[in-house]
Amino acid sequence: MKENNAAETRRRVRWLVVGFFALFCAVIGRLFYLQVIKYDNYQAAAIDNVQRETTVAAARGIIYDANMRQLATNTTVWRVFVSPVDMENEAQAKQICASLSEILDVDYDTILARALRENRKDETIKNNVEEADAQLVLTYIEENGFQNQIHLEASSKRYYPYGNLAAHVIGITGTDGGLFGLEYQYDTYLQGIPGRYITSKNGVGKNMPTKYDTYIEAENGYNVLTTIDMTVQLALENQLKATYYDSDPLSRVTGVVMNVNTGAVLGMGTYPDMNLNDAWTLAEEYQQQLDASGLVKGSTEYNQLYTNLVYTMWNNKAVSGLYEPGSTMKVMTTAMALEEKIVRFDEQFYCSGVLTVANVPIRCHRRQGHGQGTYAYLLQQSCNPTLMTVAARLGEETFYNYFRAFGYTEKTGIDLPGEASGIYHDLSGFNQVELATYSFGQTFKTTALQQITAISAVANGGYLVTPHMVSALLDDEGNVVTSIEPDAKRQIISTDVCKSITEVLEDGVSGNGGAKNAYVAGYKVAAKTGTSEVRDVLNEEGESYLRVGSCVAYAPAENPQVAAIIVVDSPQCESVYGSVVAAPYISNLLGEILPYLGVERQYTDKELESMIILITDYTGYEVNEAKAAIEKLGLDVVVRGSGDKVNYQMPRSGSSMMLSEGKIILYTEGETPAATLQVPNLSGMTAAAANRSLINKGFNVKIEGALNYTEGSGAQVISQYPEAGTMLEPGAVVTIECRHFDGTAN
Repeated sequence: MKENNAAETRRRVRWLVVGFFALFCAVIGRLFYLQVIKYDNYQAAAIDNVQRETTVAAARGIIYDANMRQLATNTTVWRVFVSPVDMENEAQAKQICASLSEILDVDYDTILARALRENRKDETIKNNVEEADAQLVLTYIEENGFQNQIHLEASSKRYYPYGNLAAHVIGITGTDGGLFGLEYQYDTYLQGIPGRYITSKNGVGKNMPTKYDTYIEAENGYNVLTTIDMTVQLALENQLKATYYDSDPLSRVTGVVMNVNTGAVLGMGTYPDMNLNDAWTLAEEYQQQLDASGLVKGSTEYNQLYTNLVYTMWNNKAVSGLYEPGSTMKVMTTAMALEEKIVRFDEQFYCSGVLTVANVPIRCHRRQGHGQGTYAYLLQQSCNPTLMTVAARLGEETFYNYFRAFGYTEKTGIDLPGEASGIYHDLSGFNQVELATYSFGQTFKTTALQQITAISAVANGGYLVTPHMVSALLDDEGNVVTSIEPDAKRQIISTDVCKSITEVLEDGVSGNGGAKNAYVAGYKVAAKTGTSEVRDVLNEEGESYLRVGSCVAYAPAENPQVAAIIVVDSPQCESVYGSVVAAPYISNLLGEILPYLGVERQYTDKELESMIILITDYTGYEVNEAKAAIEKLGLDVVVRGSGDKVNYQMPRSGSSMMLSEGKIILYTEGETPAATLQVPNLSGMTAAAANRSLINKGFNVKIEGALNYTEGSGAQVISQYPEAGTMLEPGAVVTIECRHFDGTAN
């Protein structure tokens, strides 16, 4: 009996030991699961209960122009947010939301819904709060002790100091970074790496000692040093705006200024543009389209049109807009032919006004033909049949190989988003008719950037360069992190060929060519104008009726430094030719930027005779002293009255006029001028005839526009100031603006 009891006891002890061991293993296993397998989860949960993490925004990099002037920078704004888990009760949440709604002008119901969300530590009330409102929120927090419930987080808001300047190049930012332009292209470098600030709380929610805090510093974005020169950019934009309002195009105008040797883009613009600080607001021209649509505001169709117009407004036409280059392509065709030695500039050609290619008659812009002339002369006159004849000598394959070498079958590779690919035939479909039309820039499409890049290859001695907008990335101390070096892809033609073409193009500007309106006094400018068809829009007869006028130029011709192009899409003015709607504005542009870039004027004797002179104030001078000073300038002097001192003069001081045949009338005591001369109607007259008429009537003259007004058949007056019929004093200045119209239909 005792043995049985002992055995039972041992059995129970064994089971008890087994049970305890199993329980021990279960506990150990559970601890292993919690402390090892689920370690990361529970550690994160524990940390989450005692730590608060705040993101420290990195400063977005600054965008500079080539002279370190800020084009895009940052201003400080605040994000106001609440911590629902720290709200004591619903009544407190309502009180806070009512006050924030009033201070920040946000919807009460919307922010209250956020403030009542459970287990939330961060609910945004408003982003991009300006400093004045942020200070009101801080005061409200201090006065009510809401430090745990309401928080502010400083961040940066993008600011563009010059508003519209270089808008299509710079671009803007959105919530997730750059949206277009350099802001988008270089977003990775500009945005930087955010930092973190981690603070610790104890069991009752109080801040723990700072030794438990962690701060991970933000890494600011790199600064971008662009090739844009703000002075050049402004000059370009002024001319784009002027040609837009003078030519009234259905589409936009665009232009580029580029260093021909490095490919650095000094200026690039499209008009109409937009204010980068308010880029979602349509410019006036686009708003007018929206208003004229007749769509109901707020409707789906209205909103869709608005969105389309915004994206059109943002689109950089210089890199994304395709057009047929027209006669500016003749420069490249000439380069091919000279390089292959199949033509000489002194070779004679005959233009009857039409040339039949593969049974297709293709006309010259001059319907009656140019007649007999050298290749140089016919290039300057932009003769289509002559270029077609030369292209036929080249043949399809050779022409196409050069066409490819000049970059027309590839993107330029510029560091801007949205660059368009040209539209052109494959070699397999490139036949005699295509060869003929390509030779003078029709039936294929390119971009303004691609065209100025090809022209720059002729200007710089034959090298195709890669255009670029950025020269370096800089850190906050100004150290160069990355430098972008000029990139010459290949040499296409020889330097000697380039020089000979430049001489002929320059003679076409200063002499009797079709680009006379691109003339700039004191500089030798090589230029070519172009006018092409818009084949995407046809009239009821299925014919194209819209045109694109353009002009491309580079200077100084003896040592080319910069090239410029202006393209006017579908002008609606009387003359739609590139020589009229684009060349005069190229002239104004180069006349402004060449002196700024350090290229000195070198006037010919003929130019010196027709210079514009600014009139000094001679009142108070002794008559003999004033007379001697005026005659030294080369001006005639008329003295009226017998006094010893000058009391009045015409033209008045500050006026400007032509030096040639100019005169100043000095009035002494007892004599005053009277408005006795009537300004004649000069419209349609040649500049030379208008000049002579005004001088004969006793006026002084100021000629604007075509200062080489005696070349060719003579520039014509297109406007005058004051208007005809105005009564003026003898010696007053009448200003006439002139344009060349001969040889311009290209």
